[in-house]
Amino acid sequence: MRSIVLSMLLLFAWPAANAAAAAPTLIPDPVSMVVQKGEFRITKRTVITGPAAAGPTANYLAKALGLGEGKAGTSAIAFELVSDAVVPGTEAYHLVVTPRMVRIEASDPRGLFYGAQTLLQLVAEKPDGSRAIPAVEVRDTPRFRWRGLLIDVSRHFFGKQTLLKFIDEMAAYKLNVLHLHLTDDPGWRLEIPGYPKLTQAAVAADGTRQYFTADEMREIVAYAAARHIIVVPEIEMPSHTGSAGAAYPELFNGGSVFDPAKPETYAFIRSVFAQVASVFPAPYIHFGGDEVGDDAWKGARDVERLKAELGLKDQKAVESYFGRQVVGIIQALGKKPMAWDEQAEAGALKDVVIQWWRTGRPEVLSAAADAGYELVMSPVDRTYFDYQQGPGEPGAPWEGNEGGPTSIGKILAWEPVPAGFTPQQSARVLGVEAAVWTEFIESERYLEFMTFPRLLAFAEVAWQPKGPRDEMEFSKRLEPHLDSLRKRGINARRGEWDAYEFITN
Repeated sequence: MRSIVLSMLLLFAWPAANAAAAAPTLIPDPVSMVVQKGEFRITKRTVITGPAAAGPTANYLAKALGLGEGKAGTSAIAFELVSDAVVPGTEAYHLVVTPRMVRIEASDPRGLFYGAQTLLQLVAEKPDGSRAIPAVEVRDTPRFRWRGLLIDVSRHFFGKQTLLKFIDEMAAYKLNVLHLHLTDDPGWRLEIPGYPKLTQAAVAADGTRQYFTADEMREIVAYAAARHIIVVPEIEMPSHTGSAGAAYPELFNGGSVFDPAKPETYAFIRSVFAQVASVFPAPYIHFGGDEVGDDAWKGARDVERLKAELGLKDQKAVESYFGRQVVGIIQALGKKPMAWDEQAEAGALKDVVIQWWRTGRPEVLSAAADAGYELVMSPVDRTYFDYQQGPGEPGAPWEGNEGGPTSIGKILAWEPVPAGFTPQQSARVLGVEAAVWTEFIESERYLEFMTFPRLLAFAEVAWQPKGPRDEMEFSKRLEPHLDSLRKRGINARRGEWDAYEFITN
């Protein structure tokens, strides 16, 4: 919980109700906040100052506040880059608001940006239309360096404008990784030069294109980068590849997964990932690697030949062989490979970042931690937003429903790092990631309903230090954010009554 300290002067000068109102409703709750007396007034003559490195964030804040580019004014919001000794951590910031000025200090532009996001949440509009920021001092830094959201655009396609809207909300709540699940059985959603058949089926009956061109995706990536969000692409393999199999069946040997015995398979993967690497500057490429069926290569003669030649004793060994080839291709492109936790079970190289989701297989997580993998935590029952939010509400029917609906309370009660982890194992937990899978989500309105406001509770867990969280206290802080989300056109769930619209989706 945060530390909110009201000065004795403020405490005695104001009625109790006003003192309570002075505690800003920030999400995520900062590590430390001292609320003081007074406020900073934003006027037409308020200017934003700072070094050149702060320019992008200064421009972002000026646009958000509707301020001009004046060089002199009666009040100032100042950005300052300081040494790491003053503000330790690349994403940490120190925010001071007094009646005369605002100062945001950080040792990295990322910290300045997050300080600006906190400042925007502090802005209050008065009855006369003027705006003010309460006098506060905030010192803040995130717990995890990976604070992600996965959006599945394969099963149902959501285009550029939807993603830009989600990126804005991610930035507002200090999330920094957008993971795009770009390929799966229903559709391949990224154009790949040299393989036009991949996206030929991704066109709606009315002729609407339902995939991203390379240039369109570069726009999305740049938009996210300006908000200090990296976009991590996922190209699923060797399973969940029906869209690729329909386009290029010669790579599948009649089965439902990529044929690991054919050189042509790896030539295809190499070409695809080369294009992906050119579009996505993020250091990671996710190759999926999950849910390979027990009979994936059953009866495939060339796979049996491969097993005999290389001494691969069973399917798990074939799966491991395929994964190692893919990892080598990704690494040759200067990227770090990432995969779901099935790849740890298959013996993936230790350079692979493992994303753990199977709550029914805790032993896989323990073994991965013991083996030295870096980890991103995405347990299905806490972070998958395609599951119901309350009893009787719509949602996926699978294993994520264990333990009840994925409510805000359930998310807040989650401790991402298992109690049995050693300090060394805990240090390998890069962070956490929520996921919105879209098997049952067809419309943007429903996508928003399933994501918000759960994403805000998730952001709280991703940012705040380890410790208990008070659901009632969070719910009170959440109320004005719900109003703000809906004013911004986000269909955020307010209660179970909002679910009636989507019972049949």
